[in-house]
Amino acid sequence: MAYDGEPIWHAVQSPVEAKTRGRIWRARSRTTLRTVLLMAVGVLLGRATIVHNIAPFALAYFVMVTELGGKRQRLTAWAALIGSFWQGGLPDAGVVAVEFAVYLGLRTAFFRRRSLDLHWVPFIGGTIDVAVRLAVVGSVWTRYDVWMALAEGALVTILALVFIQSLPLILGRERARTLRHEELMSLTILAGSVVSGLSGISVHAVVPMNVLIDWLVLLLAAAGGAGVGAASAVTLGVLAVLTGGMTISGVAVLGFAGLLGGLLREARRFWVAIAFLLSLILLSAGMETSWATAWPTWAAAGIASLLFLLTPKSVRSELAAYMPGTLEHHLSEQARVRRVRTLLSERIADLGSVFDELSRTFADTVDSPLLSAQQLLDHTVASAATRVCTGCALRSKCWDKESYSTYQAITHTVERLEAGRGTNVLPSPDLKDRCIRVDAMMHTLRYQLEITDRDAKWMDKLREQRGLVCAQLGGVANVIRSVAQELERGNASSMAGEEQILAALEQLGLYVDHVHIVSLDPGRVEVEVTQPSKGAYENSVRMIAPLLSGVVGEHITVRHDGPLPESGPCTSVFTSARLFDVQTAVATVARDGRTISGDSYTSSDLGNGRFAVVVSDGMGNGERARSESRAAVELLKKLMKAGFDEQLAIQTVNSTLLLRSREEIFTTLDLALIDLYSARAQLLKVGSAPSFVRHDKSVRTIRGANVPIGILQDIEVQSIHEQFRHGDLLILMSDGVYDAPQQVPDKDEWFRRQIARLETDDPQAVADTLLESAIRLNNGEIRDDMTVVAARICNRQPEWASIKLPGITGIRSRRKRGA
Repeated sequence: MAYDGEPIWHAVQSPVEAKTRGRIWRARSRTTLRTVLLMAVGVLLGRATIVHNIAPFALAYFVMVTELGGKRQRLTAWAALIGSFWQGGLPDAGVVAVEFAVYLGLRTAFFRRRSLDLHWVPFIGGTIDVAVRLAVVGSVWTRYDVWMALAEGALVTILALVFIQSLPLILGRERARTLRHEELMSLTILAGSVVSGLSGISVHAVVPMNVLIDWLVLLLAAAGGAGVGAASAVTLGVLAVLTGGMTISGVAVLGFAGLLGGLLREARRFWVAIAFLLSLILLSAGMETSWATAWPTWAAAGIASLLFLLTPKSVRSELAAYMPGTLEHHLSEQARVRRVRTLLSERIADLGSVFDELSRTFADTVDSPLLSAQQLLDHTVASAATRVCTGCALRSKCWDKESYSTYQAITHTVERLEAGRGTNVLPSPDLKDRCIRVDAMMHTLRYQLEITDRDAKWMDKLREQRGLVCAQLGGVANVIRSVAQELERGNASSMAGEEQILAALEQLGLYVDHVHIVSLDPGRVEVEVTQPSKGAYENSVRMIAPLLSGVVGEHITVRHDGPLPESGPCTSVFTSARLFDVQTAVATVARDGRTISGDSYTSSDLGNGRFAVVVSDGMGNGERARSESRAAVELLKKLMKAGFDEQLAIQTVNSTLLLRSREEIFTTLDLALIDLYSARAQLLKVGSAPSFVRHDKSVRTIRGANVPIGILQDIEVQSIHEQFRHGDLLILMSDGVYDAPQQVPDKDEWFRRQIARLETDDPQAVADTLLESAIRLNNGEIRDDMTVVAARICNRQPEWASIKLPGITGIRSRRKRGA
């Protein structure tokens, strides 16, 4: 194979190089195409006029491209001079060139070192146009000259303001994927202004300007629907009237044809073109006086319809994706949200892997206790040998010839010192026979042993804290990983389910802007619905939530994030309604009637379908005990709300208490976690008093057997699982209440009888009664801080009945069949 003299390494490209060259070629092609487009736009805008006397388009285009475009794009703005020369010859082109030069001169003189506020540019351009037009007239101005100059200057300002919103799209600047209504109309005005540059040109009596206007109306109607079609037709028609290319009656006909074509946007493009063409022919037939004036309009509409049918479908779909309210825009927004969520999920997963790696790094650096002890022993022997044996006559014999025996002799003596821990410990026989400086050696070994013990304690403490940091980093990684999994589950939600919800809402007569399914997991349903109406909250409560309850197959409740807006779109979040509620109450009293109790308690909705009830009894009484117990409760609540595992959260609280002070501080912890969807509960007891569960008249005791937190580094967290039912009572209490009946042989039996005798299931009455009974048993004496927390589990009543529509099946059943 010949390569025309080119080296083989130049002829053979790697796939990466070929792909890179392809991207470069496509980028250059897009740049060239945009440059040609900008030059064509400049030429046509330079040629466009209003009533053949006013030409505001060229200057408005030039000043905005100069401010918004790049260096190459600014050069294309001078193409407007070609259009001006084409329209009015050298005089008109000369006036436009003077306006361009004046603007550039003023900009260079006054705004070379600082940027020009974009909102002042249109007014500067209008002022320049008025000044130049009056200067061209001469020194004597008639009223007509002044009014025409002011009118053209005002139009320059208005058009420049319009071009601020429309030109960035054709200049290639990054814009939002949603076009606001004013942006859409600005683009339509820009397109109409460009098309107006073809005014006065005809081919066999057919006007190309009318062909392009009809084609644009068809394209916008098919993309945006009836409203966009009618609005664009009127806008383009009015611009054509100003240039003398259309009559007012023709604008009315074009507007109705655009409306009718937009009504059929859901049909095939053929029927959109037929509806537009027939409506324009039938309506204009009654207005035209002769065949000679009618057939050019019909021919233009026919050619535009043919061009519309030949236009690639991707052009219409891409245009519709920018228009709010269209299916294409909805799908585009969903795809964009999914891409963002996927990227966010990947970033969060990467962050979780970083914490995982940090956790493994700390785990790898945790020293073995045996290795650490051996290192300390070696250090002790080496220090003793340096201090005692240096300068000794037998050093060469002991450490050069018999080093192992000497090391063993010192080790045996260290073992004796560790076992005896006193000053009367004698050296081992082998050391006594070998060493001639026994007294000095024993004194040094005792001193080094004290230092070694201190170092061993700190190494143990360091090892424990490394283990704690390792566990906490692993817990953070698990929390981050769960967030990433939630995002992935949201991405996996079915688009068909969202379309099904939209169809069901439309069947009820409710039209919403957006539906997004976050999760369809049983008990964890989350659906976001954006509504445009002011009464969105009433619609959510009365119609949408009952409908979603029927579609999803479980009761749904409505939640709003943030305050309700007075007007405009409102996003409501529909979530699984909890099947159970937890009613809690507390009764507490401080020791000897003081104002500060060492007990702390809380009952909190963790926000993830779980409800926490916590009682903590700090060591002793008063402010110090209250500080410790409250710190434990608050830290535990925040860790669990953040998504930490309960066991890891309690271990973290324990280590925190150990590190808070050198003094011995501890606190008990009694934690109940209740699932509000199933009423299953997990009871975790750390050094706490027994708890009691009452169902009907039967009472059971739940007891734990371990030490409080803050004493040992490694604690055992006893976990007990319970299944509650409607009406069950859970009673947690501090040690002060449980130890109150000291003269009673069986405290558990006494509390069970007291709870079974209660005639009420009101949590506050239960807590007050138990606390009062415990105090009365001690003849009113309060020997310790006393706290009772009562929690009642009850069914949650549905807020509304489900709405089931004919023909609308459940989303989950469809997903199961699809699976």
